[in-house]
Amino acid sequence: MKIIDLALRGLAKLNAPIARWGLSFSAILLALMLLVALAQILSRAIFNHTLDWAEEAARMALVWSALLAAPMGYRAAGHVAITAFIEGLPPKVLQLTGVIVNLLVGWICLMFLLESVDFVSRGSTIMSTGLGIPMSDVYVIVPIALSALLLVAMEATLRLARAWMTEQTEDVLVGVLPLMQKDGES
Repeated sequence: MKIIDLALRGLAKLNAPIARWGLSFSAILLALMLLVALAQILSRAIFNHTLDWAEEAARMALVWSALLAAPMGYRAAGHVAITAFIEGLPPKVLQLTGVIVNLLVGWICLMFLLESVDFVSRGSTIMSTGLGIPMSDVYVIVPIALSALLLVAMEATLRLARAWMTEQTEDVLVGVLPLMQKDGES
């Protein structure tokens, strides 16, 4: 149990700032997206000129912001949860189900992470039409986000495994995810 506790403390110390940073950067990107969209509207309305790069930049900012905020959403159990079936399960069965689900999420993130390396590499041969940058510069967010999500899946799995192996029930579950981001905690 000490090894699991040590791993959990390490993952929590790593995941909390990554999730906060991702959420903060996501907010900045959303603000940037809003400014770019406003600039596009004003440019068309006032100068009768279209900013060719604006739509592409706004779309990229939106995708990046969603991917950067995903680890915080996972840690805070801020996802859509279908709880009708699982609410009636005994705590131990619910915890075991959570372990299995989070292992599957981690496995999916790992498989996509491995594929994303080639995805980013292929993007170096494609140039964005509006911004004129290699698409690999845009695609690089995919392995970054998947790495962060994989770390959160590992934390969730370990939390639930520890709870399942002990009589611990202090973790709040939302669906089959432990709430790792409680009121004001990191």
